[in-house]
Amino acid sequence: MTLANRLAQPVALAIALTLSHTAAPLAADLSCNGLLETGQTMICSGFEPNWALELSCDGGMSASFIDAFSGDGIQSTPGSVMFASENPWQLETDHPVTGTIAYTPGGCTDESDAVRDFTFSPTGAPGLPGPFFPFCCRIQ
Repeated sequence: MTLANRLAQPVALAIALTLSHTAAPLAADLSCNGLLETGQTMICSGFEPNWALELSCDGGMSASFIDAFSGDGIQSTPGSVMFASENPWQLETDHPVTGTIAYTPGGCTDESDAVRDFTFSPTGAPGLPGPFFPFCCRIQ
């Protein structure tokens, strides 16, 4: 073994350990399906027609369907959500809303020209026929 190889092994080990310790706390903070931190809310707002899916992390993940396309007022219906996969997050609510949320850093621009990091591609929503188009999600 050459001197260069002997010196490279401890450096590589130190880098690997540093990176693994840096990533661990970040993953631990995302306590709701690896998507949200406790206390955060993600809102995925569609338009034409206007509706939204709101995901909340309060020890567990819950979902609300926000309906602004029928009637005179905005209605919010709380419910549950199940995830079939993570990153991308394939989901189904009991409303039923179905689709996939993908992490797309800076890759989604909403109707107000704000740049977002998550894109929701719905495949089903109550009372709405397809086709469905992707739209952005924001975290609060």
